[in-house]
Amino acid sequence: MPKIKVFASLVNGDMWDPLDEEATCEDALELICGDDMRPPPTSVVIKVITESGKVVELRIPNSSSGKASVRIDGKAV
Repeated sequence: MPKIKVFASLVNGDMWDPLDEEATCEDALELICGDDMRPPPTSVVIKVITESGKVVELRIPNSSSGKASVRIDGKAV
């Protein structure tokens, strides 16, 4: 089963870690979108454009068994 980790470094030096060690992609989507969105999302895409202009996309499927994927400038990594 794929696992996912979501965390944030806080300004006071602490780490916010809202998901447990066995979290799935489906758990991460619930964290981001909530559980009352209708119709539910099929996935979430986090897109970042780096300082050098590269486009990085992280796609997280709404699935307990699905695998997240990464693309850089449209190419799978």
